[in-house]
Amino acid sequence: MNFHQGLPLEGEGSFGRDYKRKPPGSDSVKDVNNKEYWENLAQLSDPSRQKREILDYSVIIPQIKSKIQAFKAQLKGGVVKEVQQIQQPMRVLHNLLVIAEVEKLNHVGLELGLPRVLFGLIQDTVDSSDFIKQSIPVLQEMITVVLIYWEKNCAWVEQEQSLEEFTKSFKTILSQPSLSRLVPLAACVLSLFTQHNVDVEVDVEHLISLLKTLVLDPCEPHISPPSGWGLCDGLLSLFLDALNEHENGPLPSGLNPAFFLNLWKKIGASLEGATSDSDFCSANGLYSFLSALLFTFCKDAYLCIPLFCDVGSECVYALGRLLGTDCLHLFAKGNPGRPRVDLNHNTLSTLSCHLLCFPFALDLPPHTMSTVLQLYDSCGIVTSLLQLIETLLLQLLELPLSLLSRLLLCDPHRSIDHLTKAASCFFSPSWDDQLPASSHQSPPTRTASSLLLELLHLEILWEAAVELLTLLSCIARCPSCPLQLYVETSVLQHALTHSYEQIRAATCRFLGNLDPFRPLTQCALQPDIFKAMINCLNDSCVPVRQVACRAVGNWLGCIAAGLHMDTPSEKGIYRESWCIENQQNKQRYSDIEAASDLETIREQRIEEEVERRWTHEARRTVAMLVSLICDPDALIRCHCCAALGNLLNVDGAVSLLLEENVPGLLLRTACTDSHSAVRKAAIGSLYLYSQQDAMRQVLMSLDASKKLDQASHHAPPQCDYQRLIGQLTPPEESAA
Repeated sequence: MNFHQGLPLEGEGSFGRDYKRKPPGSDSVKDVNNKEYWENLAQLSDPSRQKREILDYSVIIPQIKSKIQAFKAQLKGGVVKEVQQIQQPMRVLHNLLVIAEVEKLNHVGLELGLPRVLFGLIQDTVDSSDFIKQSIPVLQEMITVVLIYWEKNCAWVEQEQSLEEFTKSFKTILSQPSLSRLVPLAACVLSLFTQHNVDVEVDVEHLISLLKTLVLDPCEPHISPPSGWGLCDGLLSLFLDALNEHENGPLPSGLNPAFFLNLWKKIGASLEGATSDSDFCSANGLYSFLSALLFTFCKDAYLCIPLFCDVGSECVYALGRLLGTDCLHLFAKGNPGRPRVDLNHNTLSTLSCHLLCFPFALDLPPHTMSTVLQLYDSCGIVTSLLQLIETLLLQLLELPLSLLSRLLLCDPHRSIDHLTKAASCFFSPSWDDQLPASSHQSPPTRTASSLLLELLHLEILWEAAVELLTLLSCIARCPSCPLQLYVETSVLQHALTHSYEQIRAATCRFLGNLDPFRPLTQCALQPDIFKAMINCLNDSCVPVRQVACRAVGNWLGCIAAGLHMDTPSEKGIYRESWCIENQQNKQRYSDIEAASDLETIREQRIEEEVERRWTHEARRTVAMLVSLICDPDALIRCHCCAALGNLLNVDGAVSLLLEENVPGLLLRTACTDSHSAVRKAAIGSLYLYSQQDAMRQVLMSLDASKKLDQASHHAPPQCDYQRLIGQLTPPEESAA
């Protein structure tokens, strides 16, 4: 038999030359009840065929319509002669809808009365108890056709007055054990109804039971939905909706760690994509599952602990994959018929971040937190977060930045190790000339400096700017960190004068953790930055003054140490840090002695000028710090006392300290301040002063020993007055 004989093909030309066929006519009508006719037509219309035939819809669609009417009549009569009589025409309709363009799709829908006619057939089939065992293949085809048609034409929903009546048969399928193979398909259709605010009223405990069966019973064969759908997408969507409908009630009893652990195992295998579980859920199913998990954790956060601690849990591993770019294939199949969520990789990444944050919001025992951190480390969460930060939409960055900062605080050594291996560009300049001349690699599109600049401009992004500065601060406070942190000088100045006080505070905190004379900071930190930071000592916001006072004090210590180095090698550290750009660009003429001498002289003058600027700014802090020693805030007074101690070794600062009566102010603070921490800081600075001759003489003239001794009788134990008193007591009195 000729394979194409009697089939309704359309067109001439190559098809007429390639195949011997008859035009649609009496033979086609005669063959319409032939089983082989429909099998062959199903093969010809198969969307996967490389060479697709041009089929005559004007002949095929009436034939399908005739088959539907005949099958409906048989169902009404209670006698279905042969399942194949409707199953194969449904398969052909399935194929035609997949390959149809919009115009033909609309024609098919109008001609057949889709999808209403299918809802009616499904309802009649489900209600036919005599036919129930043989009906599964037929129902599979009909429900699949509904899903495909709905995906390609959502407009039909707006033309229907009562959508609820169409849901009954699908809810029946969910509750009928004999139809359990069809549960994934039926759930998909019901989930589409919920997208149009149709209340399908499926019990959440029953949905949990169905999901458990889907996960735990591998022997139960289930029929998968069409391409673009995962096996559990529909159930997970219904599950999420059911939870949201009862958001004010208690969690269902079936929501226990074991339930989620088993689901994660399936989902982890699905993300691998190398097993039979690869179609367990699509991106939409993952969205529903992650959202349901977030809902559950918000109700009972401690339910997350087994997922993040149990040996064999796939949760953290899978969430790490969703953070990175390993799962972009999930979005290649589209978003069939589900308009509620504009789903993309950013959506799942953000949900994953939310879930990964939960352990850090709990008061966990040290051994439990250690287990969590170990799991995060082994799953590469830090690396995935950095990749996400480099690519994610600006308005979504706050959460991953915050999570990465938290990991650096809780697990600095391992987190820094991951960042060092993964962050060769993000924390560095984005200059074109940083690349070797032979390199064809384009400069990174996003660095910490460029990102901070973007985040500072829009109010909606300011919290993310605070989190980025916090992240930089966490890295800077790690003494062994090999990362080079670069932020453009102009960007830092902008941040220090920003209208949002938390940005000003976070910038001061970041700078306070840096040593401006370490090569770690490259050439970003200039005296102008120090000047802007000093101005924050007068900030109207108390938290800004607190961190500014601490940061200025730290830098005063660095300046005192960095500008008084004795050896040429130590001076070289300074030169490397602040003249790096000059050294990169200058030409070396080692064989021309005169030019070399001139270059050396020029470098020395540049260095002397920069040193002069640093010293000038350091001296400027004296008067400003004196005004803060009586600040109402105890933390500011504490940092102020420490900063005044660091000023002692700055060139020319001693005379200014004496002019402002700083020794007397520190002495009064050490004896009378109401906070022990402030007293302790003042005592520490006075001890430094007592080691400098001029200051020691001033303190002795103030009768400091006697005043300190009197204060010590009523002081808390953490205030060590005796060492300072011993330093200020003349040797003859001490001996007596």
